[in-house]
Amino acid sequence: MAPVAIVAGAAQGSGTAVAVQLAELGWDVAMLRPDGTAGAEAVDRVRETGRRAMAVRTDVADSVSVDAALGRVCAELGDPNVLVNTVAATVRGPLGRISDEDWRALAGRPLRGLFVVSRSVIDPMIRQGRGRIVNIADVSAPATDGPHDHSTVLAGLEGFTRTIALELRAFGITVNAVAPAPPAADIRTGAAPRSAGAAATRYAARVAAAVPLLVGDGASSVTGQVVHVGDEEMV
Repeated sequence: MAPVAIVAGAAQGSGTAVAVQLAELGWDVAMLRPDGTAGAEAVDRVRETGRRAMAVRTDVADSVSVDAALGRVCAELGDPNVLVNTVAATVRGPLGRISDEDWRALAGRPLRGLFVVSRSVIDPMIRQGRGRIVNIADVSAPATDGPHDHSTVLAGLEGFTRTIALELRAFGITVNAVAPAPPAADIRTGAAPRSAGAAATRYAARVAAAVPLLVGDGASSVTGQVVHVGDEEMV
């Protein structure tokens, strides 16, 4: 049987790109999505590659919802070998203008989802004697003045990755992260970074290309690392 990957979290952007990339490389893919419609469209794209796919509507911040989703995945596809967490990192504005509700939604909730889903796959991966977890900062907007929620999510993702990598390496489970490279003007021309939408699309493509490197056998000794991916090719 083909190996099984779970892609959890963000409904668009990097999550879909990664799911399709893994399917093209021979993985069956389950997607834990907050939106059933977006999940169905992603499933169709994965199935076009010839791989099995399913989408489970899941609240990744709720342990009951996640446990139920994992049960379905294991029953229909098999135990996961890979988990890719896509964690939304969105800028809402300066600290003085962020409400309590915004903070919980944009900083607290994404990090809780990262914890809940990662915890759920540990036992299946330990039973197999190996596993790969990749945590992705799914960027929907560039950094602006006062991006406190954005930077908190990125710092939390990196810290969580390094911590559980130390805990899980004894079980043959590697944990790494993919995060955006800091935006910068082109030093050759002095041009400012381009639009947020175009940058996010390019970033999703770069992430999709990086993930297979981190889940492959060649990266079996790479853990606790943060790979910074830009939205432009390096030449």
